[in-house]
Amino acid sequence: MTNQSKKSCKKYKSCKHVPCGEMMNGCEPAYCSKGSKNWGLCNMANWNPKYKRYCRKTQKCTTSTRNKISSDQVYATELHHKMPYIWRHLDEKTRKQMVNLARKPVKVLNIDYMK
Repeated sequence: MTNQSKKSCKKYKSCKHVPCGEMMNGCEPAYCSKGSKNWGLCNMANWNPKYKRYCRKTQKCTTSTRNKISSDQVYATELHHKMPYIWRHLDEKTRKQMVNLARKPVKVLNIDYMK
């Protein structure tokens, strides 16, 4: 057996209880102040059925006892829908940085799932 560590599988009480940076099957992707959550290949199956094969069964997963719900989160669909209006409230420096990042190729941005 190799020295690769297996990724642990956790179930949460609900999608709201999933902490930032983690993922649970069947939950809608969301953005947090520290990053994002529920952005996994299994959760992308809602938009493209080819990702359905990446879903693992959660029967053998351990249930998390986490009770804290973070208040600084917004669903991805809601943020994408409101982005034109949010854009108006950003200062010029932030807008300029976002445009510069959008112009760069994906390799420079280091986004693995878009390659």
